Parts: sequence; structure tokens; C-alpha cells
Amino acid sequence: MVAQKLKELRTGHKLTQNDIAALLNISREAYSMYENEKRQLNYEALCTIANYYRVSLDYLFGRVDTPEPPFALSKDEAALLSQYRELDVRGQENILDMTRLEYKREIREKKFTGSAV
Repeated sequence: MVAQKLKELRTGHKLTQNDIAALLNISREAYSMYENEKRQLNYEALCTIANYYRVSLDYLFGRVDTPEPPFALSKDEAALLSQYRELDVRGQENILDMTRLEYKREIREKKFTGSAV
């Protein structure tokens, strides 16, 4: 299943085996073996490929049919979450309070203007 997904992703993105081999720092011949089920990628390489194509490992393994995780975060959302997690309790509470205030403001504004949420 992984081999089939590798080829589908590569061709769907109009990339060559050389392109992906360069990403993994391997030869085109070695990468070809992965697409032809003659060898299996290690965990690190699988993660590199999943990150490159922005798909989940479950998708690569054929466990789900959708390439993107169901709750994929944008880069800004991921950065915000990462920074939030590094804050102490007080900092996290401040962020939550600010988020609640902004959400209430947005809802009031949309109700006032008649826009849908």
C-alpha cells in the first residue's frame, strides 16, 4: 500500500523519482525500489515524505482515504499552539481570556452587521 501511495503522491505533484530521492538524500535507484515494493522506507523517511506532501502516516499506510489529517492546522495555528504550550499557567490563562474577548467581539459585530458566522 505504501508503494502505491508514494507513486500516486509523486506523480500527482508532477515530481520525478529524482526529486524525492534528493529529498531523502538517496539515489533514484534506491527510491525506485520503495515504489516497486522491493524495499521498505524507515520511519524517519516516511515522516519526511508525509511532511513534504502534508499527509498523515495513516494515509501513506492506507488506513484512511483522505490525504490530510482531519484537523490539519495552518502554519500560523501550529505556531500559536506551540507557543501557547510553552507558556506558564498565567500566560495560558491570558491567551484564553483574550481569545474569548475577541470571539465575543466578532460575534457581536456579525450580529450587528447581519453577517453569518
